[in-house]
Amino acid sequence: MKVTINVFPFLMSVLAFTLAYMTITYKIDDYIQFAGEANALGFFIMASTLGLLMLVASFEKSSKKSS
Repeated sequence: MKVTINVFPFLMSVLAFTLAYMTITYKIDDYIQFAGEANALGFFIMASTLGLLMLVASFEKSSKKSS
């Protein structure tokens, strides 16, 4: 079984996980002012979910084409 990596979803996954990391370490507060901790938690959950889904979407099984 051969697996190929789609570059665009993989890069979007890295970006989403970077935003989630920045949210947890409070580095994103320099760029975004959240109204409360619940908003920051929601942003973290959404960024993490997007990162996971894009990571899954970046891998696909190559199929053999018969001629």
